[in-house]
Amino acid sequence: MKHLSGIILLSIVMLCCHSCEVDNYDGPDAQIAGRIIDHNGNLLRTEPGSSNMRIRMDELSWAKGDTSIAVIPRYLNVKIDGTYVNTKIFSGTYRMLPVEGAFYPYDEDEADTIDIKGSVTKDFVVTPYLDVNWVDEPHLTTDSCVEASVCFVRNAKEGVFMPDLLNARLCISSNQYVGNNNYYTDIISGAVAVTNAQENTTIVLKSKKLKYFNTDVFVRVGVCCDDAYKKYNYTTIIRLHIP
Repeated sequence: MKHLSGIILLSIVMLCCHSCEVDNYDGPDAQIAGRIIDHNGNLLRTEPGSSNMRIRMDELSWAKGDTSIAVIPRYLNVKIDGTYVNTKIFSGTYRMLPVEGAFYPYDEDEADTIDIKGSVTKDFVVTPYLDVNWVDEPHLTTDSCVEASVCFVRNAKEGVFMPDLLNARLCISSNQYVGNNNYYTDIISGAVAVTNAQENTTIVLKSKKLKYFNTDVFVRVGVCCDDAYKKYNYTTIIRLHIP
């Protein structure tokens, strides 16, 4: 029994020594940043994180042209202001494209091949499904609700199917990261159905009676198309004081 215990103890010691070997792999040594720009030259209005869109990166240099080696993509999240940055990238050659957003998707042959070394800037231009703009900015009604009106314009891309409209949503939050993934659920009735025929017409949206006073709230409206991802195109964000 003592002999067996000695063998087990020796095995544990050897395992610990092996796990303490120095990691001699180089860490990430490059960074990439950029903007997602719409067809009008403006930063894309989006949500933070992966809930609205991401940037896909396929490291081509890892496989060194060997098609039998599977390349697992990595994804970069985009900030609410339409910019992105990642300071922990391994130097190499990458195929990059924006994906999963409220815009006409890139074809694989539209992806850009980027040599990333040191600090690199890369912008992407997309065509959003919709332009959504205020008609009447958010305001407090006499019955203590937030009301606003918007209109939308559909954008076309040659040779690509234009998705139908799905719904519109009023979003109100205590912070500037307001959107479909961050809003007061207790004062928002839900999404309002919208059709293609409502293009260039005024859509009025209203919250339930507010429960918050003597504070500021952040408001914007998103309108969604019925595509695979069902993400939102947005108005600008308005800060509204609730007395």
